[in-house]
Amino acid sequence: MKVVIIGAGIAGLTLALFLEKYNIEVVINERAAGTPGGGHAFLMHHDGLSILQELAKDQTSPLPGKLVEKYCLLRPDGEVLQHLELEAWHCMKRSELTAFLYGLLKTTVQEERVFSHFVYKQEKVIAAVFENGDREDGDIFIGADGGYSRVRTEVLGPVSFKSGRVKEVVGIARQADVALKYAGIFNKFQKSYRGLAFGMIPTSEQELVWFIQYDPAVAEPEDAKPETLRAFCADLLHDFPPVVHKVLQANDYEKTYLWNTRDFDLLPKFHQDNVLVIGDAAHLALPFTSAGTTNALVDAKTLAELLRADLPYEEVFETFYEQRAASVAQHLEFGRKLRDVFLDPAAYAGQAAAIPLI
Repeated sequence: MKVVIIGAGIAGLTLALFLEKYNIEVVINERAAGTPGGGHAFLMHHDGLSILQELAKDQTSPLPGKLVEKYCLLRPDGEVLQHLELEAWHCMKRSELTAFLYGLLKTTVQEERVFSHFVYKQEKVIAAVFENGDREDGDIFIGADGGYSRVRTEVLGPVSFKSGRVKEVVGIARQADVALKYAGIFNKFQKSYRGLAFGMIPTSEQELVWFIQYDPAVAEPEDAKPETLRAFCADLLHDFPPVVHKVLQANDYEKTYLWNTRDFDLLPKFHQDNVLVIGDAAHLALPFTSAGTTNALVDAKTLAELLRADLPYEEVFETFYEQRAASVAQHLEFGRKLRDVFLDPAAYAGQAAAIPLI
């Protein structure tokens, strides 16, 4: 059996590593050249971390990331709404995790392969073709090519994206004083009467990942240019505490993202014949849940274990859906619930604030 993976993100790399471990032939294809370095950072639950530990158990280098031990939800004036002890959460930079997974991989990633289309024989896919003319034959094809998956569109049709109705500005700031003072703490300052929040989590002794979540109906920058975002963030958070502005002042706005959040409803299936999608290509939830990376890792591990059993691929793919669909559906709905509370906090006044973690 030869498995062809399209997409060398976290889901694709993790699946490839498990298939190598189980002596299953695998070819992994990536549109970019070199180790992808996009994205900022994310929170990962122990369910995901344990999978990384399993893959790296014979490695001497430590896993990337820092333990997150506390979650603190505050108002901008300093009022503490929640101060909770957390278990089994880590914060990781995406670039560091991707580089770590690349370092474990024995298979050479086939780079600069932008997926174009599949070749079919009697309605079954026999090869993937890429825009540079390359062709990769195989028995099973896995789309791990993200939320805007071309693989998913070809075999399952287009999805109807739903606006998250919330936007995010995300960056990483080098501010050692703040990073050390708040080590291991996920701090979030949130307005009580409108959709506006600032969160920050140290990723090392020198850096923090930070984000602003806001309702674009209230405010919106003219564009995403660095100086525009700098002024927008300062103005939007003008009455937030000094520590927030200390982080913003240390931020490199050349590497800051303006992100339109969105999701899509649970798919009725994740496969068509011998093609399956995993990770964000299969299920995309709003970022409020912090579940995306952990779900990608769990998808990869679950699928690899099923393939290892050497069952017919139809049975493997149907079982994969049975094992994963209910969980990701819960995450999808939880993300939307958190979004609704965020946008209209007055409507949920008096209710205990849900922790924005799965």
